[in-house]
Amino acid sequence: MNHCIFTGHLLDDPSLGYEPNPSVCTFKLVVHEYKRNKQGQKKRYPTSITFQVFDSGADAIVKLGKKGMKMTIYASAKNGLTRNLKHSDDIIFRVNSFDFGCLDKD
Repeated sequence: MNHCIFTGHLLDDPSLGYEPNPSVCTFKLVVHEYKRNKQGQKKRYPTSITFQVFDSGADAIVKLGKKGMKMTIYASAKNGLTRNLKHSDDIIFRVNSFDFGCLDKD
């Protein structure tokens, strides 16, 4: 099966799409990988990943999500053209479920 789990931070404030499909939200999450370089220093390498969510999930992420918020996303990888991707072989992750890591702090 095609199941992917990511934990990272929202790159920007999420927003809903435009006509003809206003109930879609395409957003980016920055995830970090930590590795030691040749000098033994720990370095952080960011990767930006594009996600897409529909209907009530899109509404919830737009309502609750803010730039920099920590999220865990359970998704499936898909190929294909979207408004934000330039090539049909680009990968987009379709959100199956999600969790915000810091909603209880406020």
